[in-house]
Amino acid sequence: MPDTLKEETTPDQLMKHFQGSSLKSIIIFTLIVHAVLLAGTSFPYLYRTIAGDDVSEMSDKEKMEIAVKEAEKALGEIADQHGLTRQDLSSRLASGAPRAPRAPKEDGDTKDPQSDPGTDPEKPKSSIEKELDKKAVGPTAPKPEDEDLFK
Repeated sequence: MPDTLKEETTPDQLMKHFQGSSLKSIIIFTLIVHAVLLAGTSFPYLYRTIAGDDVSEMSDKEKMEIAVKEAEKALGEIADQHGLTRQDLSSRLASGAPRAPRAPKEDGDTKDPQSDPGTDPEKPKSSIEKELDKKAVGPTAPKPEDEDLFK
């Protein structure tokens, strides 16, 4: 069953809405809408920039208090985002949680026992540690032939 609405609509009827209005008025309307949206979304940033707190005349103590408040707010947002409590996250940061171990130096011979607290220089190494310290000889590469492949 054919759609009677499609059969009755002509291109002239579709263009009827645009007849009488110029391209200039459509462009001006579009620019005004964009300007209003841009100003509306930029207002909070401009307000903070222009009418923000002047910290140049504050003491170091006041500046520190402001920075701590901002850090607590950011820490709270991070904790909420990851489903943690703020106290757990802040205590973990304050206690100096264990960090990832450092990568070993390139020189295997110049190890500093003070740099790796997990190893005791007087403690004998296990068989696994001895195997890890060995350097295995890899396969040798074949010698290139003297013939020229591009002749």
